[in-house]
Amino acid sequence: MRLLQGSISARFKVIYGLFFLLIISSTVWLSYLSSKGSLEEQLRNTNIALLNLTQQKIEMMLREIDTNTINFIQEPEVVFFLNGRYLNDELRFNHFRVLNDRFKTLMFANSNISSFYLYSMESKSLLTGTMFSDEADFYDMKWKDAFMSMKGYQQWLDTRKIAEINTGLLLEKNVITLVRSFPLIGMPQFRKGAIIVNIEESTISNLIQDVDKQRVGQTLVMNEQGIIISSQNKEQLFQHVSSIKWAPSLSELSGSGYVTHNTDNGSYTTFYLTSAYNGWKYVSIIPNPEMNRPLEIIRNLLLAVAVGMFVLAIVIVFAVSNYTFRPLERFFRSFTEKKLGQAGDLTYMEKFFKQVISDNESLQKQMHESLPALKWRLIMSLLMGDKTNYNRMKPYFDTLGIELSPVHFVVMTIELDRIQDIASSRDVYLFTYAISNVAEELVDGVCKGVSVELTDGRVAVIMSFEEDDGQGNQIQALQVADLVKDYVEGHFKQTVTIGIGRPHLYLDGIHASYQEALSALKYKLIMGDNTVISIDDIAGNNLNDKYYRISGMSDAVVNFIQETDKVKVGLQVEKIFDEIIASNVPPEMIRQMCIQLIMKSIKVISDKGMEVKEFLDPKENIYNRIESCVSVDDIKSYIAAFLQQLIVHTEEKRSSRGTNDTIKQVQEYLEQHYMDSDLSLNLLASQFGLSVPYLSKLFKETTETNFMDSLIQIRMEKSKELLMDPKRKVNTIAESVGYNSTHSYIRIFKKYTGQTPGEFRENHKKGAEDKK
Repeated sequence: MRLLQGSISARFKVIYGLFFLLIISSTVWLSYLSSKGSLEEQLRNTNIALLNLTQQKIEMMLREIDTNTINFIQEPEVVFFLNGRYLNDELRFNHFRVLNDRFKTLMFANSNISSFYLYSMESKSLLTGTMFSDEADFYDMKWKDAFMSMKGYQQWLDTRKIAEINTGLLLEKNVITLVRSFPLIGMPQFRKGAIIVNIEESTISNLIQDVDKQRVGQTLVMNEQGIIISSQNKEQLFQHVSSIKWAPSLSELSGSGYVTHNTDNGSYTTFYLTSAYNGWKYVSIIPNPEMNRPLEIIRNLLLAVAVGMFVLAIVIVFAVSNYTFRPLERFFRSFTEKKLGQAGDLTYMEKFFKQVISDNESLQKQMHESLPALKWRLIMSLLMGDKTNYNRMKPYFDTLGIELSPVHFVVMTIELDRIQDIASSRDVYLFTYAISNVAEELVDGVCKGVSVELTDGRVAVIMSFEEDDGQGNQIQALQVADLVKDYVEGHFKQTVTIGIGRPHLYLDGIHASYQEALSALKYKLIMGDNTVISIDDIAGNNLNDKYYRISGMSDAVVNFIQETDKVKVGLQVEKIFDEIIASNVPPEMIRQMCIQLIMKSIKVISDKGMEVKEFLDPKENIYNRIESCVSVDDIKSYIAAFLQQLIVHTEEKRSSRGTNDTIKQVQEYLEQHYMDSDLSLNLLASQFGLSVPYLSKLFKETTETNFMDSLIQIRMEKSKELLMDPKRKVNTIAESVGYNSTHSYIRIFKKYTGQTPGEFRENHKKGAEDKK
């Protein structure tokens, strides 16, 4: 109190010194508290992003392996093995040699595959790249129970130990196994076999380690039951997550998010994600002291700033007091007759108060300018499902001027058509801003709502209704969408496509309705621009029927390509896309079927001995090209042009080949010695002094068929001539054309002609009698 009894200058120094101390300390503390929450959120988001990156890298590898497996299982030789339909041992061994090359190709194409094998339910046998074995003698059958009980088409099994045979050695490994059934899409009772692919657990743990180098803590992968599948600490494999002292319980790890918990070993934060692909859980456990270290640095920095500001404030207070309160002291001295020191000036006080007023106006302006950004962030939180409690959000709605009812929500998304045709990105931004404002005004005429610009060219609108009438609310949303579409077309001379989700009751349904609206918007590919698409307009779930029907039509295209018939290919492509549009096939399936059609077409050309890389532009990515198409007509035009160009290159390649004297001699040799039962590609290679692979490749490139098919064709045509004589017996004819087994001959003849030898002879006899 004595300090306050001195001169005005002394009082000013004390009072304002305490005032600045309070203000600075309060400001720094509040700044720390306000920034602490956002920094903690950023730290959590960073760790979730890193965990997301781990999940994406692992699942990208798993999906790539699954895709390679799908392509591999469609190979004709694989289908033959899985169906167990070999006509003779010679054909079996030829197929096994081809399959061995296919195994090596797949292993070379994807280095993450440790091993894989084919399982035929028909023959109860398995085939690997190095061995053929009966089921009872095979070294690894632990996957079979999961395969037999598998309800879907594929399943990733948890980490398991196997004793794998590799280059003659028995090696024990921890592997994760993919089991995919054959046929690819079929009911369990119709399965014929499976392909089993093993990848080493260390492959996944290495991917985890690559990401974990960027942070502290431990990341692991576990299944839905909490059993650890992959971890840097191999002792944790096959253990339950509860065996880790600092890990939370499994019940706390449902869905995705994070949980903070205290243990005897310290405080930890656990981040977790649940994969929609295979149900695995990705868990990252981080000690809180390590995670919060940036917060400690910021806190110490703020304390240092506070001390510096306080010292500076004291210096300013002393300086100001010397030049501000001297005139006041002289003024009081004139009344009190007390002596004062040097004269001063009050102009500093005037400038100070003007600056305070200016700062206040600047703060209000800044607050006003930040309202749109705060509004955008709040609406995005509703769309993403982050904010779901209406009562808690109501004060924020009122502050930002957002009017929403507590219940009954519908979301629609508006997308500007043909953005690439608009002159500049600024024009796209202005159109998007205008569409958002127009949509919000039109919604206000029907119900309560708010709109937000998602990206350039896309707007989301949240509509809320007071009436408890889901169907009526949906109809009103459709009417508003039509008004928006017509307004944009009439006033902006642009078109928009609008997707509308289903009505949902509470605030947490906004996210679901938003996702439904985005799904409906994807059907713009089929329904075209300038349309309103409701989620209820999307087709049902009979996707398998559509897939098989259109896939069958695609097979006809492949046959016409094989025949190089451009006209029939063009007509069949038109039929396929007419069926796609009529069946309302989902956009994702359209792109998938088109890519599959291209792959089948390329394969049939490749099977004819032609180098596909000569036809394809290495700079063009077929997947990206199809993804970039904005309508079904664009996709159809690209597919038709690609197939026509494929036929043109095929015809040019065929015309440039000419004839090959060696293959001509080989064909003459076949015509003369087709009746030899031991005739084989090895014998021909020895006869003409060539290697077996070179002769096989040369034969296929010149004749567009392989040796075995050509030999079967010659034998079958010769046997048809011999069957014309009714006195010849079938077993004698079989021996005459090179078959020691009559049963094998009959099976091959029926496969080649569709009739048994007896049926062929009888039908020929009837035809001859009818001509008479």
